[in-house]
Amino acid sequence: MGVYTFVCKSSGNEWSAKQTSGGDIEESASSTYDLERKLVQAALSRDSGVVSTSFGFVTPSSAVCQ
Repeated sequence: MGVYTFVCKSSGNEWSAKQTSGGDIEESASSTYDLERKLVQAALSRDSGVVSTSFGFVTPSSAVCQ
C-alpha cells in the first residue's frame, strides 16, 4: 500500500489537487468532498486495497490530503 500526499488549493469556485514528491495525479472539483472522493479513486486505480484518508486545512483556501 502506498502513501499519496496532495497539496490542495482553492481558486474561485474550484478546488485543485496535485500530488507531491513527483507524482502525476492531479484532480479538480467544485468542493473538497468531491475532490477527496476523486483522489481516493485515483489512488485506488494505482494501488488496490484499503484506503484511509486525512484532509486538513492549512488556510481557508489551501489544504493537505493524504
